[in-house]
Amino acid sequence: MTITIVATAPVLDGQIAMHGARAPFYLLFDERGNMLEVLANPVVQAKGGAAPQAALFLADRGVTLLAAGDFGNRFISELEERGIGHVLMSGLIADVIVELIG
Repeated sequence: MTITIVATAPVLDGQIAMHGARAPFYLLFDERGNMLEVLANPVVQAKGGAAPQAALFLADRGVTLLAAGDFGNRFISELEERGIGHVLMSGLIADVIVELIG
């Protein structure tokens, strides 16, 4: 299982981002909460179609659960189509990952 948290900065003590598909960064964790990778979102500046592009980007990396401050309906649909769960969360990333694996 790969848990991903959308982030405003590529650090554990940063805040979870509000927009899933257009978040600046994705922080990937294993099921024990160990950070695996930090990815810059390649579609953060996309003129259109960010939701399907972001969902495909995450699916290609084996993401199974995505936490964000908010999700648009299209992004939710794209995530579900690719078997990626989603959960609304807010606060510090370090706290969010503890809550998700707890």
